[in-house]
Amino acid sequence: MQIKEVEILTGMTRANIRFYEKQGLLNRTTRNEYNYRDYTEEDVQQLKRIKVLRMMGVSPDDVKLLL
Repeated sequence: MQIKEVEILTGMTRANIRFYEKQGLLNRTTRNEYNYRDYTEEDVQQLKRIKVLRMMGVSPDDVKLLL
């Protein structure tokens, strides 16, 4: 699925999603034939877990340790 769908499913912005990718909190996303990122259901679930932890005040570094 494309990033727009992931934004809707997680309630996160595209910038947040890309930030967590850069931080290594998501598995490397593959690219489709049009060179768009292709996210999986597992990625969406991981982002939802990250969102809950961040709402609890857990830093990105600590999220990385917990996940």
